[in-house]
Amino acid sequence: MATSRTGQTTDFGSQTQTHPSNKSDSFKVNPQDTDGENVDGIRYTPDFSKWHGYYRQIPELRGVINKLASWTFGRGIKADESNKNKLKKIKGFGKDSSRTVLKNQWRTALICGESFAHILPSGNLKPLNPGKITIVANKQGIVTHYEQEGRNKKFLPEEIFHLSYERIADEIHGIPFPEALEDLIIARNEAITDLRVLYHRTVKPIQFFEVETDDTTKLNSIESTINEAYKKSENVIIPKGVISEIKSSQQLKTPGLTIDNLNYLKFLVRQFVTACGMPEIIMGWGEQTTEASANIIYLAFQQEIEDMQLYNQEMISEQLNIEINLEFPASLEKQIQENNNKRGEGTTTDPSKDG
Repeated sequence: MATSRTGQTTDFGSQTQTHPSNKSDSFKVNPQDTDGENVDGIRYTPDFSKWHGYYRQIPELRGVINKLASWTFGRGIKADESNKNKLKKIKGFGKDSSRTVLKNQWRTALICGESFAHILPSGNLKPLNPGKITIVANKQGIVTHYEQEGRNKKFLPEEIFHLSYERIADEIHGIPFPEALEDLIIARNEAITDLRVLYHRTVKPIQFFEVETDDTTKLNSIESTINEAYKKSENVIIPKGVISEIKSSQQLKTPGLTIDNLNYLKFLVRQFVTACGMPEIIMGWGEQTTEASANIIYLAFQQEIEDMQLYNQEMISEQLNIEINLEFPASLEKQIQENNNKRGEGTTTDPSKDG
């Protein structure tokens, strides 16, 4: 899809696509295949710097990813004594705990689709920069080794703890969490930038001064005097007859077009959070959400978190030979069932006993 962005302007005309039915439309989703099996083998390096930039600069994205990671590891790690001793060896850069290292790995995997850590002979895990690691697989799509840029070092599969987020079909890598959110992120940033200009112009409108001179020296002097007065919020004295009229321009007026700018920004944020699969009540707000609907939303979110927990448990078991259990932070399932039973909504009847 051809999209031209110059500053805050999108060339929507260039997005027009012609469909096989000869109908013209302004939007089309392009087909996309996997980068799986290849006769020459497969190589993949995550674009970590790009997605990490989004994570560091977009507060909503950072908030969602942090919450997903926190809910996954929120109640800590449970294990028996044998596995606790293995976990104690995981110290990351020396000041970490096993929980902070593993949480870091999962958060990183959400950001760019992958996370890698070197499994040291001591049993410690040393997190690596995903943007410097290339996954190398043979033509059958089986990972043969990892290559680290800069050090010209190769790691065998068993030397790397590797997490992938939402790996699909025959691909050897995951999908960055922000990938499908990129247009919403750009729209949100455009809206905030436009709002900043709008509110700034409301408080400090552009003023057009019509003066009684065309002398360049006098014009420059008047401009300098007025600008200094604006900067210092001071009064300014102009000789009589110098300025004949002052016109103000606060914001662009378009006939027949009314835009509630703040609601548009709220709409974009809500769309973003919804697209993330993160309930508003988890983020700290929930307009027009009843207690009953909030409970159902929470239960649906619980299934997603438990799936993430199960994935991490399986990978830690398979790759590190450590058996752990990640408990869901706060389940409402029992409470909801008890409330339903009190109201008689949790009871069922046996049709075979009907007269």
